Amino acid sequence: MLEQIMKWLRKILSDNQEQSRIDTNQEIHSTNQSIEARVSYQYPKRNHFRFPVIPDEEPAVNRRKNNRKTAENSRERDERSGPSERKRPFQPSDVPSPVYGYSKKRSDDEKKVEDIPSFIRKRQESGTNQINENIHGRENVSNKKEQAGIVIDARDSFTENREKSVNEEGPENIVHRANISRSEHEQTFHESGKRPQHKKGNEGESDQGGRKNAVLTPFNVIMTPEDRKNVQHKKPLQEKNRTLPPLHLLNEPEKGNPHDENWIQSQREQLELTLRHFHVKAKVTNAMRGPTVTRYEVKPDPGVKVSKITNLSDDIKLNLAARDIRMEAPIPGKNAIGIEVPNEKAEAVYLSEILQDRLFQQSASPLTVALGLDIAGEPVVTDLKKMPHGLIAGATGSGKSVCINTILISLLYKASDNDVRFMLIDPKMVELAPYNAIPHLVSPVISDVKAATSALKWAVGEMEERYERFVQTGARDIERYNEKMGREGKMDEKLPYLVIVIDELADLMMVSPQDVEDAICRIAQKARACGIHLLLATQRPSVDVITGLIKANIPTRIAFAVSSQVDSRTIIDVNGAEKLLGKGDMLFLENGAGKSRRIQGAFVSDEEIERVTNFVKKHGEPRYIFKQDDLIEKFAAEENEDDLLYDVIDFVVQEGNASTSLLQRRFKIGYNRAARLVDRMEDLGIISEQKGSRPRDVLMSKDQVQQLFHVDS
Repeated sequence: MLEQIMKWLRKILSDNQEQSRIDTNQEIHSTNQSIEARVSYQYPKRNHFRFPVIPDEEPAVNRRKNNRKTAENSRERDERSGPSERKRPFQPSDVPSPVYGYSKKRSDDEKKVEDIPSFIRKRQESGTNQINENIHGRENVSNKKEQAGIVIDARDSFTENREKSVNEEGPENIVHRANISRSEHEQTFHESGKRPQHKKGNEGESDQGGRKNAVLTPFNVIMTPEDRKNVQHKKPLQEKNRTLPPLHLLNEPEKGNPHDENWIQSQREQLELTLRHFHVKAKVTNAMRGPTVTRYEVKPDPGVKVSKITNLSDDIKLNLAARDIRMEAPIPGKNAIGIEVPNEKAEAVYLSEILQDRLFQQSASPLTVALGLDIAGEPVVTDLKKMPHGLIAGATGSGKSVCINTILISLLYKASDNDVRFMLIDPKMVELAPYNAIPHLVSPVISDVKAATSALKWAVGEMEERYERFVQTGARDIERYNEKMGREGKMDEKLPYLVIVIDELADLMMVSPQDVEDAICRIAQKARACGIHLLLATQRPSVDVITGLIKANIPTRIAFAVSSQVDSRTIIDVNGAEKLLGKGDMLFLENGAGKSRRIQGAFVSDEEIERVTNFVKKHGEPRYIFKQDDLIEKFAAEENEDDLLYDVIDFVVQEGNASTSLLQRRFKIGYNRAARLVDRMEDLGIISEQKGSRPRDVLMSKDQVQQLFHVDS
C-alpha cells in the first residue's frame, strides 16, 4: 500500500512539473500564438460571443496571475494556520546526562562528600533523584498533552483550508494545491518528530469526522511484539532479584596506605643475611605482600635440603624481629620455600571489596560465598555446592563468628528466599540474633539445645522426603529436579537449597552427643545431592567434639588461630594453625585440595549486618515451617515415650486384643512398664477401657494406626 501511494505522489509531481513547463513556454511565445481557454467550464454569455482577438489575450494572462495570487494567498493562510505559530515558545528542560544523570558535575568543593558513608550518601541521592523524576514526569505529561493538541489543531486547519481552496480554485490548480498541502503536511510531521500514518480503504473518509478525537502515537514509542516478549521475559527476573540488597549498604573499603617498599627490601636483605650466617646457600627470589603478611620466596641452591631451612624457623624469627613466622615448604607449583612474615601494620579486608569483584558477580551459583583475600591480595570465593559441608574451628576471638556472618551476608547478596533457606542454630543466643525474621529462615533462630536436636532430626526427615521426590520424578539431584519442574510449569514444587548453620557444636555434643552425631553424619553423608549443606563451628577443637566420624564426612575445613599443634592437627590434620595471627587469619582446606591456603577473612561490622538484614526484612515476610516451641514439645514427648511403644502397638493390632500379662510374656518386661504401655495405648484410643479380667479390645486397624502416627509426626 505504501509503494502505491509513493508511485501516485511521484506521478502527480511529474505532471505538475510538465504543466508548469508548458505554461512558461506559452507565456514566452504569447505574441506568436493564440491563447485558448484551458478552463472548460467558463462559457461566454449569451449574445456576447466574439472570435478571439489580440485584446482578449490580456484577460487570460491576468486570470492566470489571479489564480497564482489565489494560490499564494491560500498558502499564506495555511502557513499562518499551521502549527509553527501555535507551538509553545522554547523552554529549557532537564535532560539527563549519560554520565552524571540529573545531578550536576561535581566540583572540587564537593569532593568532601566522600567522607560520608556510602549508605547515607546513597540514601540522599535516591531521595533527590526521586523528586527530580516526579517533576520531570509531570512536565513530560503536560508537554505530551500540549503537543497532541497542536497536532489535532494543525490537522483541523489543514482540512478547512483544503476545502476552501478546492471551492475557490479551478481544476487546473487542484492538483498543484494538493501537492503543496501534502508537502506542508509531511513537513509538519517531521518538525513535530512524528511519522505520517497512511490509512487503508475508506478510513480516510471516516477520519475526517472523528479527526479531533485522534491522537497520533510517536514512532519512537511504538512497541513491537518482539519488544513485548522481551519485557515479559525481564519481568520475572526483576521479581526474582528485587529482594537482593544493594552494595551501598556495606562500608566502602578504606584507601590503603602505599606499600613500604623500603621495609620489604630491608627484610629481604636481612633474610638473605641470616641464611648466609648459617651457611645456607639460598636466594630470596620474590616478595609478595598481602593484607596481613608478606611471603618471601626462598630458592635453595642445588644440593641444599629443605629441612635445613625449615629448622631455622626460630632463628629467622629472631633476626627479622617478627611476632611469628610460618613456613610453607615447598610452595605448591614452585621450586621455592615460602616464609610468611607479618606486616608492620595489617590492613582490614572489607566484604564490599570482594562482593564487587568479578569472581563473585559472574558466579551463577546461588550458594557463592566470599571468604577474604589471600596472600597475594586476590579475592577468595568458594561455592557451598562444592564444599559441600564445612567445619570452622578456632580459639575464642579468632574470627569464627565473623566468618559465619560473612558467609550469611554473601548468601543474602547472591540469592533470594526462593532459592536458599537457612536453619540457624545459635546456642550462644546473641551471635545470629540479627537474622531473626528474615524471609530466608525455615524457623526462628534456634537457641535451645533440645530444640536444636529436634531440628537436626527434622532436617534428616526433610532429606529423606526430598530423595523420595527425586525417585518419583526420575531426577538425580536438586538441580535436575528444579529444571524438570520448570519445564513442566510446576514452579511451586521447586525445592530451595537449605543451609544449616550451627554456631557452637560443643554445646550440642554435651547435651545429647549420640543423637547429634548421628544426625550430623547422616546429613553429611547423603544430603549433598538433595541441596542440604551443613556448616559447623566450634571453639573447642577436641576429639570429643570433632569426632573422627564427623571429620570423615566433612571434607572442607577452616582453621583459625589455635593454641597448640594438637588442635591444629585435629582440625586440618597438619600443623600450622598455631602460627596464625588471629583476627580473621585462617587456613582454608578446600575439598579435594592437598594443601591449605592462608586467607585474611573479610570483616563485617554489626552496623553492616543490621542494615542488610533490615533491607531484607522490608522486602519479604518470614515463612516459618516450624517454631522452636514446637520442637521443644516434640523433644519432651519423644523423651517421655517408651522405646517399645511402636513395637507393642504393632503386636496388639496383629493379636486383636491386649493385656498386661500378654505384654509381659511377649516382650519380657516387668509389670509396671507393661501397665504404662497399656495406659498409653488407651490414651491414644487404640484399645478399649478395662473390662475386668478379660483382655481389652483393639479399636483401630493397621491403616488407622499408621495414619494416626503420620499426623502426629
